[in-house]
Amino acid sequence: MPILFRYILAALVALLLAHATFAQRVFNLQQCIDMAIENSIVIDKAELVLQDRELDMQGLRHDRLPNINGFTNIYNNFGQSQDIFGNNARNDNFNGTLGVSSVYSILNNGRIRNSIQKTKREREAGEQDLALLKRETTLKTIQAFLHVLLKKEICKSVDTVFWFAKNQLQKVQASKDLGAASLTVLYEAKANYEREQEKNRQAHYAIDKAMLELKQLINIDRDQDFNIVSEVQDLSILSTPSYKSEDLYTALLAQHPVLKKYAFLKEALEFEQKAIKSQLYPTVDANLTLGSFYFNNLTSGFGKTPLFNQLQNNFSQQIGLSINLPIFNKHAVKIAVQKNKIQQAEQAKAVEYEKLIILQDLENRMLDLSNYQEQLKLATTVLESAKKAFELSYKSYDAGRISIYDLNTSRSNLFMAESELIQTKYNLLFTHVVVHYLTTGNTEL
Repeated sequence: MPILFRYILAALVALLLAHATFAQRVFNLQQCIDMAIENSIVIDKAELVLQDRELDMQGLRHDRLPNINGFTNIYNNFGQSQDIFGNNARNDNFNGTLGVSSVYSILNNGRIRNSIQKTKREREAGEQDLALLKRETTLKTIQAFLHVLLKKEICKSVDTVFWFAKNQLQKVQASKDLGAASLTVLYEAKANYEREQEKNRQAHYAIDKAMLELKQLINIDRDQDFNIVSEVQDLSILSTPSYKSEDLYTALLAQHPVLKKYAFLKEALEFEQKAIKSQLYPTVDANLTLGSFYFNNLTSGFGKTPLFNQLQNNFSQQIGLSINLPIFNKHAVKIAVQKNKIQQAEQAKAVEYEKLIILQDLENRMLDLSNYQEQLKLATTVLESAKKAFELSYKSYDAGRISIYDLNTSRSNLFMAESELIQTKYNLLFTHVVVHYLTTGNTEL
């Protein structure tokens, strides 16, 4: 018993360690994207739609095979009937048929083949719908991931300001106790400390809120201890763009799932038109019937003629061809072809519109990228000036040349400059990552 207890205890310890290791795992951007895609209910639903279309295609492939049906008919007749000579007689009988029939399409003018190809292209278009959902999920995850990092970095600045306000309050309190500071200065230091304390609380709440939104997006257990890496790419390599808009536009068109989808749908409509036109030509089906029949006259006594002997003696085979010659179908085929052409024209306009939207979106992102690059340079310069101004203000305050109000104003200006730089940095990083992902499919930070 003690040995068994030790085994159980060791197993429980190993299980707890494994759970703790998983609970403390830190995820990078790609891992978050993978989990968001894997746990997405919308994506799972789209995959089920693809499976349904695959079954449709299998069903069309099976149309090439002959169908086989068994049949049997059983009749009981009671009463009398009159022959051609006017004689009445009882005609009570028991009879029936038994057999197997099959029909096979010999000539259908490519209707089955074109229908299969049409369904195949529609399934491939559905795969692009799935790719588009994954793309949208990836972009949302990138945005949510960077939003958490942004809030964390802003919170660091807020923590610094809060620490400064707390330290300043302690100094003023000590000076007041020694009689070197007025009560007004002490109250201002306390008020500033309380303001920064509330800002600090809000900053940490913003992190929790952003983290919760990311967890909800990737759909993981709410109780799981979730954290992400805090290191991002050095922005110095993003300061100068190394690509041209024309090259990006070409790459973007090649990567875009919507354009690939319309390409497959265009081919699907072309195959559908061929399948429609096949109705204008004759079709030939082969028919095969194997069967037998039996008949028992009940007036002469049931069962005098053995059933199985009749089935054997009456066994017959029938092979035939059914030729269908379309003559007039009320212009149904003509109208279907015209509607198909209209659909193709609509798709062509849709592709033209999508390309315009893609181009405009790329132009906006490139303009944003250029703006953020210049804004980052200016924000960096402003921050350096704000740091120097604060250093001078701090020395001036210690020397008694400026009031605590001026010192708090200078520290507030420094914080605003830091926040502006951080926000610009993440705007630049997000825009760069999105453009890079849309044109290459990579999500590296």
